[in-house]
Amino acid sequence: MHIAYIVPKLANKGPVIVVLELVRQMLRHGHTCKVFYFDPEQEIQFPCPVERITFSHAIDFRPFDIIHTHGLRPDCYVFVHKPRHCRAGVLSTLHNYILADFSYQYNPFVAYTAGNLWMCMLCRHDKLITLTRNALQYYTRWFKPEKLACAYNTRTLPEGLTVTADEEAAILRFKGSSPLIGVHAALTPRKGIDQLLQALPLLPDYKLMVVGDGKSLEPLRQQSLANGTSSRVWFTGYRKDACRYLPYYDIYALPSRSEGFVLTLIEAALYKKKVVCSDLPVFREVVDRTEVSFFQLEDIPSLVDAIRRAREDDSLGEHLYQKYLQAFSPEIFYQTHLAIYQSVLETKKHS
Repeated sequence: MHIAYIVPKLANKGPVIVVLELVRQMLRHGHTCKVFYFDPEQEIQFPCPVERITFSHAIDFRPFDIIHTHGLRPDCYVFVHKPRHCRAGVLSTLHNYILADFSYQYNPFVAYTAGNLWMCMLCRHDKLITLTRNALQYYTRWFKPEKLACAYNTRTLPEGLTVTADEEAAILRFKGSSPLIGVHAALTPRKGIDQLLQALPLLPDYKLMVVGDGKSLEPLRQQSLANGTSSRVWFTGYRKDACRYLPYYDIYALPSRSEGFVLTLIEAALYKKKVVCSDLPVFREVVDRTEVSFFQLEDIPSLVDAIRRAREDDSLGEHLYQKYLQAFSPEIFYQTHLAIYQSVLETKKHS
C-alpha cells in the first residue's frame, strides 16, 4: 500500500507520535508512506518522505491507497479537498472525546458549536478510528457503527534514550531518599495534576516531579506554594522525550479527568513502572487492578490510598508490562490498522 498521513505539525505530541509508530510499522512490513504537515515546527524526524503543505493547496490523492488524517485541521483539509470520486480510502483517528475535551478549553457554547462542526467535517471520511471501545461507543451518538473502528495505540522507545549526567544529578539531588512520583503532561485542568498537589500534604515523605508546560503551570505553582509543598514539587517545564525520566520514578501518575488513550501509560509499561491512575472508563478498559492502582476522581483520600497501595505492590509493574505484550505491542498495532485499511479498500471496491 501507498499511504499518506496528514498531521498539523511534526511536533513531539501524542497524535504525531502515533503516526510515527504507524509509519515505522508500515515501512517494516513493506508499505510506502509519506507524511504531510502544515506548520514549520519539526521536532520529530520521520523515516519516510515528508512535505509541508498549506491549507489552500490540494495534494494529489490519486497515487495513494490510504489517506489517514490526525487532528482537526487535517480532518477539515480532507473535507475541503477530497475529490468527488476518490479511489483512496480516507480515514481519521479520533485521539480524544471531542466535545468532552473542548469543554475543558472553551465555554459551553463554543465547545458545543466547535465540537459539532468538527463532527460534521468527518462526514467525508470513509472510516473513523477510535483509540478504545469506550470511545467507539461514545461516537455512535453521531456516526453509524459501521463507520467506526477501534485500534489501541502502541509505543516503541529509541535505543540509547537516556538522561544527561547533569540531568541525572539534578533528579537524584531533588529525589534524595524520598519516594518520587512522576507525571508527564500538558499542564491543563483536564490532566488533573492539581489533585496530586492536594494529596501531597497527606504524603509527607513523597516528592513530585511534573514534566510539561501549559496554561495551568502558574496556577499549579501557586497551589504548591499555598499548601506548603513547593519544596517537594519540581516543575521542570517542557522536556523532549520525557520518558527518559521514567527509570527514576517510584510511581508514575495519571490523574486525568478525560483521556483518549495515554501513550505515557504504555511508556510506563515498557519501564515496568508502578502506575496510579484515575478511574476513567478508558483506563478501566485497557488495564485492571492487578496492573495499576486506581483512584476515584476528585477524591483525594482515594488518591492517597492508591499511591500507598502502589508503593507496597511490587507486582504492578511486571503485570503492566505483560499487558503491553498482550494488547499494545507494535505487531498487534500494525495488524489492527492493516485490517482496517484493507476493509475500507474492499468496501470501496464494491461500492
